[in-house]
Amino acid sequence: MRGTYTRWTQGPGGMLTADILGSDTNVQACPSTGTVLACVPDRPMSPDEARMVGVRLVEAAALADGDRSIRK
Repeated sequence: MRGTYTRWTQGPGGMLTADILGSDTNVQACPSTGTVLACVPDRPMSPDEARMVGVRLVEAAALADGDRSIRK
């Protein structure tokens, strides 16, 4: 059974968008192209906000890389 807390939402074309970032911050992963898109605010961020964005960027990289990141 899935919980009510998720970090990513899948949209059209398989694009994954991080859920819990602020309205002026956006991190997306596109597994079909193996790319990550990020839009961060043009303002200072608190250390907590910067860590949250950093974690989402690392997760986006892993999600975008998909099965290419698994050694076979």
